[in-house]
Amino acid sequence: MSFTVKAMCQHGEVAYRRKTSEAALKKAREISRAGCYNLHIITPEGRDYHSSEFGDIPRTLVAERPIQETYTRPMAGPHQRFPRQTRGGIQALCLWP
Repeated sequence: MSFTVKAMCQHGEVAYRRKTSEAALKKAREISRAGCYNLHIITPEGRDYHSSEFGDIPRTLVAERPIQETYTRPMAGPHQRFPRQTRGGIQALCLWP
């Protein structure tokens, strides 16, 4: 399934292929900012959308992803990350469990 983005630029016609409608719309915006005109997006079914019809392009369905729980780091507080232990009155950094 591929969407084709076509436009006229200063050197002639250009065409780009993208896998999703969102990617095609993003590329169309990008080349429009670069000065291209007469933009069209052609769907895999062959439907030709002019830039004035880009709002009518069906969006690609995205599979729903499960919400992933994120780990939040504890804020720095009264505890030390590597607690110091004393040996004979001298503090030593404890690097072993």
